[in-house]
Amino acid sequence: MNDGRVTILATYAAYMVGLVCIGLWADRRYGRTYKGFLSADSSLGAWVSAVSAAASSESAWVMLGLSGLGYTKGLAAYWASLGCVLGFVCSSLWVIRQIRRDAGRLGAITVTDYIEARLGDDLRLLRTLSAAVIIFFMMCYVVAQFVGAGKQMAGMGLMSYETGVVLGAAIIGVYVVLGGYAAVCWTDLIQGLLMAAVTLIFPLIALAKVGGLSVAAAALRQEGLGLLPGAEGLTWAAIGFIVGQLGIGIGYPGMPHFVMRFITIKGDREARNAAFITVGWSLVVLFGAASLGILGRMLLPDLADPEHVLPAFTKAFLHPVVAGVVLAAITAAIMSTADSQLMISATAAIHDLWYRLRRGAKPDGRRMIVLTRAVIGAMALVAMLLALVDPRAIYTFVLFAWGALGAAFTPVILLCLYWRRFNQWGALASFIVGPVTVLVWKLVPGLSDKLYELVPAAALSTLAAVAITLATSSPKTESVADPLD
Repeated sequence: MNDGRVTILATYAAYMVGLVCIGLWADRRYGRTYKGFLSADSSLGAWVSAVSAAASSESAWVMLGLSGLGYTKGLAAYWASLGCVLGFVCSSLWVIRQIRRDAGRLGAITVTDYIEARLGDDLRLLRTLSAAVIIFFMMCYVVAQFVGAGKQMAGMGLMSYETGVVLGAAIIGVYVVLGGYAAVCWTDLIQGLLMAAVTLIFPLIALAKVGGLSVAAAALRQEGLGLLPGAEGLTWAAIGFIVGQLGIGIGYPGMPHFVMRFITIKGDREARNAAFITVGWSLVVLFGAASLGILGRMLLPDLADPEHVLPAFTKAFLHPVVAGVVLAAITAAIMSTADSQLMISATAAIHDLWYRLRRGAKPDGRRMIVLTRAVIGAMALVAMLLALVDPRAIYTFVLFAWGALGAAFTPVILLCLYWRRFNQWGALASFIVGPVTVLVWKLVPGLSDKLYELVPAAALSTLAAVAITLATSSPKTESVADPLD
């Protein structure tokens, strides 16, 4: 192994050790009670909650997938960046502070708790179905992150795809099992800031190496890589692409791992500050990643896999120590999402289903921590095996899971917050119609190529939720104050 690879791996290894240390600290600080393990005792402030929420929403999709979209589509990739930023803006205006207040009033500590309490679902149908949707599609998301871990290692020539998948899954599993929700949020803060630094600085380096804005603009014009995809101008295909990319933002207001951060944030002031932080972070990271992919196409025109543009750029133009930092940054993007998905999925299985559906005596907190840790480990193992078997494109895989979760939860969260008439039957309709529409749209050949499935799925899900609510009785709101204190 040459000195460059040794330096890269040494820097990367130091970063990984740091994450495990955070897991150990979080276990000592919050791991003595189940509520601490599950929600960090609802004690986290604005920066931790905001950056961890934002970073957990972006993942390898940004660092590898969105930069790859910039590589292949040119300036048209900015439509995806804009769609995501608009999602953050809408969440900041209409969800973050509002759900903090509403969830606090109802005593909810998870998204499923909030929905059940807000709509008074005595039959527990909402809890069961929403938890099932979370577990299934979050696991699809985790698989995509492990695919990203393998791709980054292979793209930098450090190890095989398979070894990268196994290593990434092992590290993530260890610190989430150790520290629970607090470890997830604090590591996500560090990872989110690292992602922002890379996506702010690297496009500027790439622009300098290209020769400046005028040279880059001329190259884009020559290759026909403007804001409209394709060379035919404003066609129906181009309109479908633009609407679909903008539609990605529909998922943010209801994404369970994003909303969870603000249900458990310390207070209203922290929620208000977090709203501003998430938007600022998203502007830097989303437009920066796309820009790096666009400029990377000019510097590295012959990449076999466009999603390798960031590691390939780093390996070609930067010092090995910086390459180690970039490797850590890509890992940060992967881990900041995979750890959240694993935590949310395990929480849905143990807290939202096993614990909440049990009638009678309060379960032992230590036993529930052990069970949650066991489920996290099992889910990480399953996702790792699936990533080894089917290494498909990150961008496609993430958008599928994002679409299903967004179509199911965004209408429900927004209607819970802003329509007092909304009831459990309307929410059930959304949880069924949204994911089913995404699956059908994805399976019918050609539909996803014309329009991203989240757009029609969210529209139909919302219509179904409103129609069924109007046809049935008003909700009975009740408190689900947590008995784990």
